[in-house]
Amino acid sequence: MTIFYSNTTRGFYPEDMRADYEQAGTWPADGVEVTPDDEAMLREAITAGATIRKKSGGKWSITAPPPPPFAVLAAPVLASVRQARDAILNRLAGIGFAAMASGDAATAQAVATARTYLLDITTCPTVAAAQDIEALQAAVSAEFQRIAEALPDEARRAFADAGMAPAASTQ
Repeated sequence: MTIFYSNTTRGFYPEDMRADYEQAGTWPADGVEVTPDDEAMLREAITAGATIRKKSGGKWSITAPPPPPFAVLAAPVLASVRQARDAILNRLAGIGFAAMASGDAATAQAVATARTYLLDITTCPTVAAAQDIEALQAAVSAEFQRIAEALPDEARRAFADAGMAPAASTQ
């Protein structure tokens, strides 16, 4: 079966249906006959979002799409960071209230400070400066570590409970 390809529509058209397409006014003006190998290559290029051009001499020029912006790649990582952060914030709220109720002002203040840093964890300078996923994950881990290290041992448990276990206390 003979197949035609239209770069305008990025679609394939079987020749045996040409009369139907022409009657409907949808046969592409730029339709060119393609081999089964070319069809497979073009379908793969379309799926990948590549740019396709027909060069002189009948050869195809396929240019890979640009990589997605880093913000697109970072979004799922930052979403998981926010989930972990929310679990830590929830746990810290209970610890902070208990500290206030027992008159432990130092722990209550440390929890309040940690809360502020946690709310900004996805936009803090070290995380915002990351330019690849590995650097982003390292920056987030370092920030969780830095925030946890400023807390008393009881409050550090909030990080461990969320899977962000800080290093052992040096206090």
